[in-house]
Amino acid sequence: MKINVLGGGPSGLYFAYLARKRLGDVEVNVHERNAPDATFGFGVVLAGAGLARLQAADADSFARLDAITKRLGNQEIILNGQAVQVEGEAYGGAVERLTLLKTLQDLCAEVGVNVTYHAQVDDPRLLDDADLVVGADGANSTMRRSFETQFGTHGSQLSNAFAWYGAERLHDRPTLSFRNAGGGAFCAHYYPYTDRMCTFVMECDRAAWEGCGFEAMTNDQRQDFVEDLFRDDLQGQPLISNKSEWRNFQPVWNDSWTHGNRVLIGDAVRRAHFSIGSGTRIAMEDSIALVKALETEADVVSALAAYVAARKPAADILIGAARESYGWYEEMGEHMADAASPHAFAFDYLTRTGRVDAARVAADYPGFMAAYQSERAGAA
Repeated sequence: MKINVLGGGPSGLYFAYLARKRLGDVEVNVHERNAPDATFGFGVVLAGAGLARLQAADADSFARLDAITKRLGNQEIILNGQAVQVEGEAYGGAVERLTLLKTLQDLCAEVGVNVTYHAQVDDPRLLDDADLVVGADGANSTMRRSFETQFGTHGSQLSNAFAWYGAERLHDRPTLSFRNAGGGAFCAHYYPYTDRMCTFVMECDRAAWEGCGFEAMTNDQRQDFVEDLFRDDLQGQPLISNKSEWRNFQPVWNDSWTHGNRVLIGDAVRRAHFSIGSGTRIAMEDSIALVKALETEADVVSALAAYVAARKPAADILIGAARESYGWYEEMGEHMADAASPHAFAFDYLTRTGRVDAARVAADYPGFMAAYQSERAGAA
């Protein structure tokens, strides 16, 4: 069997590694448009039960990934400077994106995957000399855009704006810090991915964008603004830009995940929202499911059907949760204004997708729930 993979990010490389290792006599070629050391962004989250699924899929690669993962502590939610601790089971971990790519590149080399860098493939039909073509080329997938009608692609654009930064800051937990400015709302989503570095995702609603004059600012001026607004969270450290541009998030989903012998995985098949986290881990789980289907089914057609049957129902639920989550963020100013206290605001946040109710919050975060209920009883 010959497999061509478009995209050398985490999902494409992890799929290529697993396929070459587990499918026996198979040629696997990865075509990546960028250099091996090129990356956009800083650290990515590999949270919760997903780590166990990576371990079950392949112990060797998991050991390498586990060694480079920074474990995260309990979550912290801050409302205009007042912090609430949400203590529960370990949140999982985060890893530097470039280190993750280097680790996956090494694993691919060890099992004989052919990876070509600087390979600009504008027409995916050029890869059709294979039994299977995997589109793992991310949120702006060339494969998906080339066959939008066949995949049944849908998308939208949110009104909130955001930008990804890094910062040198000692920290141990995922944190959400909400602040009002300019008649609107800002949120800093941040978490450590090494002992000294954090990812910072800065987001603002439309009212803040207009009220603070962001439309007329350059990206450098916007960076200076949020650096000053969140100077306490940053502990005086500057934000670090890596082509960090303010833009509007564009959710993407597809009715069909396959077209002939072509299949989409990772962000190419669904782009949920960074507020529900674990996009990289979910993309790598696509890779696991596709390799498992190829392993167990008699031919590519049956394998692609099995892959879709295994992954799409859960993905559809994820898309629904993501809509609820980014809908909450689009109205975060109203949620901040309506909250009776930081604990009430944090409870509202934890239950925003509708998949978590009060009973689940009490079970997962008993200390937080006890404090919230005590506060409510005192206010009654």
